[in-house]
Amino acid sequence: QILAGDIWGCLKGRGLGEMHDVDKLTMFADYRVPQILQAYGVLEYSEELKEKIANKQELPQGGEFEVEIRAWTVQAVEELKKELQQVHAVDTMSIKVDWYLWEEGEKKDKDGALP
Repeated sequence: QILAGDIWGCLKGRGLGEMHDVDKLTMFADYRVPQILQAYGVLEYSEELKEKIANKQELPQGGEFEVEIRAWTVQAVEELKKELQQVHAVDTMSIKVDWYLWEEGEKKDKDGALP
């Protein structure tokens, strides 16, 4: 999914990057987007999870916290996309919202503003 989105983005949807269903892709459930969504107050974590993150405890792959963070991140990006499309008339896709949030997260991380 990331590869398809990156090829489409790099080639601007032309040539080998021509994909007629790229709008069906969801965001890429990585680590950076949940960080920025939490920083913006879109995602709220339990005290237990906040403590684990603050102490830089690794969340087991496939564990409850990891799966919930990924699932809610995908859902949040879908809701943000819908809001942009329906309320603000922005023609966008989930992967574009993802890219924007990821870049914002990178900037905030460089400033030390992410957990």
